[in-house]
This record gives sequence, structure tokens and C-alpha cells, in this order.
Amino acid sequence: MGSRTVTTHFDDLDNSISEDVETITFAVGKHNYSVDLGAENREKFYNALDPFIKVAAHGTNPTSTLKRDAVPAKEIRAWAKEQPAKIRDLIKSDRGAVPKAVIAAYNEANGTKY
Repeated sequence: MGSRTVTTHFDDLDNSISEDVETITFAVGKHNYSVDLGAENREKFYNALDPFIKVAAHGTNPTSTLKRDAVPAKEIRAWAKEQPAKIRDLIKSDRGAVPKAVIAAYNEANGTKY
């Protein structure tokens, strides 16, 4: 005797059961969202966003474009040169990448996140 798996699709907005439920993904600010919507609620969703979509710049996946601020190398080097030898000696040059250990010490001392 065989068995069959039946998948039931629910609309997240009104809990209706529908064959045409689709997952809609979107992002606002730094947060990504997904919602399962049937045809009627998808139409409402897109109609509500339409005025904003028409004037928005088209971009890529928001989470892939989030970047930290650039490391202020000159500022960190100057700070490091005033620190005890444990940190000061890690700075070998006034050019190039700042050692990660120095950046970590700077972040800890200054409450930053570079």
C-alpha cells in the first residue's frame, strides 16, 4: 500500500488555504523578510508597494551590499603609536594594512567596530 504526502499552503496574512500561495521575499533597512501569500494578498502587497517601487533605485540583494565603515588607518596608527609597546610594536609602517590585532585593540578602547 502506497502513501502520499499532501502539502497544505496557507496564506500568512489571512490563514486561507490556497494552491497558489507563493513566498514573497523583501528587505527593509537591514532586515530581510519573507511572507507566503495567495494571489489576492500578493496583489494587495504589490499594489501597496507600487508607488515606492516606481521611484526606487533598483539594487542588488541588500544583505550582500551592507558594508562596514572603512578603517581609518591614519587615526588607528596614530592611536597605536601612543599605546604600550605590546600594541605600538605591531605597527611596522605608516603604509599598508593595519594589523587586525591593532584594529581589535582600537575597537575595544574606543567602542568602535572596524
